[in-house]
Amino acid sequence: MFDLGEVRSAPVPLPGYSSASAWRLRTEAGWWVVKAQYAIEHWEVEAMRHSGDLERAALAAGIAVPRPVEGGEEAAGFWAPVPGGTEYLRVSAWVDGARAELPAGRELAAWLGGTVAALAAVAPPADVRQGRGYPLHPLAQWEEWLSTESVGRREKARLLSAVADGTPLVQDALAASRAPFVLSHRDINHRNILLTPHGPTLIDFDQAGPEVPWWELVHFAFLLACASLGEDEPDPVLLGAAVSAFADQGGDVGELDSSAFAGLLRGMLEWPAANLMVLAGDAPAARRGEALRQIAEAARVLPVIMGFVERWVAVLRAL
Repeated sequence: MFDLGEVRSAPVPLPGYSSASAWRLRTEAGWWVVKAQYAIEHWEVEAMRHSGDLERAALAAGIAVPRPVEGGEEAAGFWAPVPGGTEYLRVSAWVDGARAELPAGRELAAWLGGTVAALAAVAPPADVRQGRGYPLHPLAQWEEWLSTESVGRREKARLLSAVADGTPLVQDALAASRAPFVLSHRDINHRNILLTPHGPTLIDFDQAGPEVPWWELVHFAFLLACASLGEDEPDPVLLGAAVSAFADQGGDVGELDSSAFAGLLRGMLEWPAANLMVLAGDAPAARRGEALRQIAEAARVLPVIMGFVERWVAVLRAL
């Protein structure tokens, strides 16, 4: 499918991919990362196309990303459908590097700010409803998901409290925002930053979707500025380095109020929602067990994060 030549090694599974299976593979043409997506829904194919558009724009702008392999005329972005099957595959060049650690150093925080601004400058415009969109679910839907006996009573109460506080904040930010949405990476956490001898490389464009660049910057600057968001104080020096680099590269610094955290909260709410959908389906036991662990962690973290938003607004204003 990808004209990689004869296989020279057994594929080695790569851990840490929640939405796709991934392997490292060597062929006569080199080393590759091969990823597979199963049970693709219509909106996911659209999201794959959007992700490919952003990845191509990043490559054209000289942003360091692993070079993907074209998947042919039927591909959605860089994802190619398996003939006669339901899977989609993609291949990109393997890049040697170490995953970034938390909290990030000042240079990496500045890299984040510059990269978000550079991506925003070349990214296609986006509508908040396209692809993965900005999924916000009514409280009744959460109550239905949480009616399963698999989720503990304490976790249910904590999640519903966080949803009741977080969803209106994101809705208000969406209603008030006048900043344009563009296609954005939406997953620039430390696991998706490889530190190489040539500098940081951004991987895994699979979650790309519409975002306000300022919200993207605030989201991941706060994640990189501490070891564990909600448990540790974000380092103002690292936040300042990220915001300054973003502005220096032409990024549009937005409102210094709770709306700046709309992207962060959207991502945090999407996290348990996706795992509750797993429980509502017919996933295998191992995947259901992992979903329950993720839901319990979200129930622990989300209320803490909601309690810190106003304090973090003050931190932003003081930069």
